[in-house]
Amino acid sequence: MTIPRNCFTIATLIIVSFSGVPAGADVSIVVNLGSHLSAKAAGNSEASVDWLDDDPSDDVVCTECFAALELQRYLRKMTGRADDFVILDDDRTPRGELILVGSPATNASAALLAPRLGVTAEQLEKLGPEGYRIKTGRLDGRRVTLVAGGGRAGTLYGAYDLLDRMGCRWFSPAEFDEEIPRVEWNPAFDAAERPSFSLRGFRIPRLRGGPAIYRWCARNKLNYWHIDKKHEPLQRKLGISKLSCGGHYEQAKFLNPISAYPYDHPRFDGDVKKPADPWPVSEFFRGDENGDGKLTYFEAHPDWFPLLDGRRVCNDVTRYGSGNFCTSNEDAVAEYVKNFVCEFVEGEYRGASVVEVWMIDGGRWCECPRCKDLGTPTDRNLLLVNRFDKEVKRARREGRITWPIDIHFTVYAQVLSPPSRPLPEDFDYRTCIAQFFPIKHCYVHNINDPSCRLNSRYIPLLRDWTTDPDRFYRGRICVGEYYDYGRFENLPACYMHVMANDVPYYYRIGAERFHVHHFPTGRWGSKSLTACQMARQTWDVDTDCEAFWADYFTRRYGPAASIMRRYYDSLEKMLCNIQLLKGWSPSLCTRLDRGQKPLFPSPHLRYRRRPGVKCIGPTFVEILNHCRQCRRLIDEATARELPERIEKRLAEDERLFTYAERTLQYYDACVQAYESAWSGKKEEARRHYDEARRVAELLRRDEWPVAPGYTHHDVGEQIEQNAFTATNATQALERISQLLDGNESAETQ
Repeated sequence: MTIPRNCFTIATLIIVSFSGVPAGADVSIVVNLGSHLSAKAAGNSEASVDWLDDDPSDDVVCTECFAALELQRYLRKMTGRADDFVILDDDRTPRGELILVGSPATNASAALLAPRLGVTAEQLEKLGPEGYRIKTGRLDGRRVTLVAGGGRAGTLYGAYDLLDRMGCRWFSPAEFDEEIPRVEWNPAFDAAERPSFSLRGFRIPRLRGGPAIYRWCARNKLNYWHIDKKHEPLQRKLGISKLSCGGHYEQAKFLNPISAYPYDHPRFDGDVKKPADPWPVSEFFRGDENGDGKLTYFEAHPDWFPLLDGRRVCNDVTRYGSGNFCTSNEDAVAEYVKNFVCEFVEGEYRGASVVEVWMIDGGRWCECPRCKDLGTPTDRNLLLVNRFDKEVKRARREGRITWPIDIHFTVYAQVLSPPSRPLPEDFDYRTCIAQFFPIKHCYVHNINDPSCRLNSRYIPLLRDWTTDPDRFYRGRICVGEYYDYGRFENLPACYMHVMANDVPYYYRIGAERFHVHHFPTGRWGSKSLTACQMARQTWDVDTDCEAFWADYFTRRYGPAASIMRRYYDSLEKMLCNIQLLKGWSPSLCTRLDRGQKPLFPSPHLRYRRRPGVKCIGPTFVEILNHCRQCRRLIDEATARELPERIEKRLAEDERLFTYAERTLQYYDACVQAYESAWSGKKEEARRHYDEARRVAELLRRDEWPVAPGYTHHDVGEQIEQNAFTATNATQALERISQLLDGNESAETQ
């Protein structure tokens, strides 16, 4: 690859000394500026870069100059040498100490000096586009440090790794979570890195991202996020190359039964200005059935939509549990796939490199005989995925799509089981990738703990998808974990020990992609550990987690490190049973909301331990005890005299903890009120009811932990959202009140 040389060399030389280095500078950062006057101009030129064309030279210049700027910024902060670490173009190699940013293929100075450091272009190529080398050596009496990637993202990651090795940390997107030590520049690097997982990041489908979180992702070497058209150039500059689109509700966009039929139907008069109808008239054509003067997809082709309980239905495809379209109808499949692929050619998905071809969340599958003949829901799903992949490849051959696209399909809910029959011979395992979601993962236990009833169901399924010698699917696996599942409503659960086991386990069984499904985009508090640990383990699956934790607590909390380590340990025990507290039925919040007996039916979550009663997880009483221990520890930490940045971190931790503390207090008051009322102890029940109302009011006033735009709720979403609604047990107060008035009996299991 040839990178354009700076056409303003003379102007550049005027401002440097005879040696090529500005006076007062001891270290020069050398990078290819391309056609730009400065690294600042080049490193901030992302809006003018054509990221999808066949010429990567401007992409490389932009990202590698940004890497140089980041090195300059933080090296100056760390060393206090505000006039040092000047950035120079690579058109000439200056005297003095050097930091070379870029590979021999992209940086002329690196091409001259990297081989003398023992680093070649061939070695970098083997590390892959995100791998890198950092190498320091003495050449001709001066020190030279090379930061070179197998691609531009690798160079950027190498720059951040150099800073990390010097002590820089970015614990969250918040400015106060940036930890920059005061150290001297005395490099002696020799590192070669490449990622364990090829896809690493967060699946956050709604547009809740922004520059702060994207910069945090780059600094922690994450490359996966939903495509954000407003900030797409920034995402690409930062190496966030796995830009995703799609999801559960694409049928609402591309084959919605209530959407206007987009063609001139031969038996309908109100659409003559539309394109000719490419599809044969359905024998079930209904015409303008509701008399609104418009023809919908369903009215034109009822047979495209699901047969459920004996009839074709026009259901709301934006809702959980609705019916999926009839995937045995070839015309319906062709229309859906065509519309979907067009969104890549000329719509919001242009540039996305990962598409989630998912069916409706919890959706029912068509029950017509032809669909049943296609096999299980998984069998049908994979046939649809194969058809979609063919359409994408056709668009690429025709030049309508010019970038590679991977297809993720779900291994989840109705399509959790592996295929029951051979896949089509032309199924492309390189581009069609299974996406495994353990939505009912119990975090009391590791994912591979056979003694856990909730997790043990996943072990054989994972084996059937990944290692069974007789399996039909032979492709790759992506894991989507729920370390902040939407139903958990941003409670500050800690997963440090579970992650230490589970991430390597997923890797060992063959997963090569990993992301966290749902996560807030800010206000992380103690969740910073989850995010940082995920980033570290997915980059290096052999991470020494004990050493990582020691570094995290020492650098994030300083003098309060030992207290906060104990706090996190108690926090993990306090909320490890979050699946039974807040997840799917029989979760406690659901049973409280319904007034459903018994409140604690599962041995995973009992109220307290009793002789002869099976109990395999922390009881609610034990959870409350851990909560009290957390309160003592967080209060002890915040009472200390600490640097301002650490005080701010602790304040955010404490605010998120208070939300969790009040949530548990509310649940406990409701539990006590229900049990007392059911036992006929009305006076006692009323005292607990009054306490529940008091705590509910405190929760209702607190919107901060679940603010739209940070959690899984969107800005502008037309719902009341506060810490009380986030309990998912708001109806408990009304039900308890009715019990106290003698107007309601409890539901039973």
